[in-house]
Amino acid sequence: MAQSESVKISVFALFKQSAFRRFFGVLVPAAFADWIDFIAVLVLVSYNWDLGAAEVASVIMAATIPRVLFGLPAGILVDRVGAGPVLIAGLAIRAGLMAGMFFFATSLSLLIVFVFLKASVSAAFMPAQQLALKKIVPPNMLTQAVSVDHFVIQTTKIFAPVLGGALLAVWSPHNVFLLSGASFAVASLICLSLLRVLKKETRDKPEETSKTSSVFNDARVGLAYLWKTPHLLLGMALICLFVFSVFLYEAVLLLLIKETGQPEAAAGPILGSIGVGGLLGTYLTARIGDRANLHLLMVIGSFFAGALTMVAGWVPFSPVPVGLQQQMALWFVGGIFTSLITVPFGAILVKQTPEHLIGRISSVGEMLQSGLMLIAIPIGAFLAEQWFVSMPFFAGGAVMCGGALIGLFTLLSLGKAPDAEPVISKEAA
Repeated sequence: MAQSESVKISVFALFKQSAFRRFFGVLVPAAFADWIDFIAVLVLVSYNWDLGAAEVASVIMAATIPRVLFGLPAGILVDRVGAGPVLIAGLAIRAGLMAGMFFFATSLSLLIVFVFLKASVSAAFMPAQQLALKKIVPPNMLTQAVSVDHFVIQTTKIFAPVLGGALLAVWSPHNVFLLSGASFAVASLICLSLLRVLKKETRDKPEETSKTSSVFNDARVGLAYLWKTPHLLLGMALICLFVFSVFLYEAVLLLLIKETGQPEAAAGPILGSIGVGGLLGTYLTARIGDRANLHLLMVIGSFFAGALTMVAGWVPFSPVPVGLQQQMALWFVGGIFTSLITVPFGAILVKQTPEHLIGRISSVGEMLQSGLMLIAIPIGAFLAEQWFVSMPFFAGGAVMCGGALIGLFTLLSLGKAPDAEPVISKEAA
């Protein structure tokens, strides 16, 4: 079969594999649970308890800080124990925590404790998920598998708020917590069927991951591999610049919409258009597959996403009014280009990293992105207060475009040197 034909059917071919179908059955309820409980937490704090911005920010910080503090140790745990036990334990513990929130989250301090604990457990889920993909999916289908993963995330971002809003119209947030816990429990039960596929190889286990090795040495080995793998390091740098840029302006996006003269009701369609654009971009990336250079896709996505972000920042200054449909179209196209950054990075990470290091490398990426998010949000707020609402958009767009140009020159300097050959699990054969 020709390469182009194999790429076209590869997404559908993934679902012909029993292991991937079961893994997909884990991803959907887990992603759904994550989003609906986050919405319920925000509604509980903002509306039911009628608290202010500082309290909402404290909850968001509690959900983010654990990824920075525990990201690398969580990745080391995944590399040592394996994907299966970590996925199952993480899902089951989060189900228990959501049940605890149903019964005991009666004050802000208790809610923050539960949110912090849940985020601490979640810190290990993404590295374990990346390792599971590598073990389940054949190497020639990894890009498509990552695309499906991102498609699930984008879909839940769009539909979970709608469903969550509908549920919260008739249920209390605590009842939504219970539904979220049930979803995590279902995902954990499905994941039990993957234990044999996800079992950790022991006969060829590298010396670095032996029981005698220290956590510090495990971290050093992972960071050294990242530093000595230029293509992986380039992908990591591009995704980190993207995350920093987005969170410079994300907190003031609603203020920008207001500045353009649009009513509050316009926020929903505009935010929805970003999500739909992300879905289309994910689909296009899956169709392209490995026919295009993944790093080049990230560069293209970064440059044009940055340019469109600066255009969005310019809209309030436009001498000609820019209507809702035009703004939706702008953000829709921007959503497409953002997927050209996020999906290829996921594929680069899984392909470039040996199986025994993927937990550490993935967690380093999560840790860096979460840390940059915490830094970017106050910087963006400062820029908006000191100058004008559009300034974070100009700054974020400029960072993306500048990073794309640097990334392009770096990619050209790397030339056609082959990427590090990943260690492919025999489970994927």
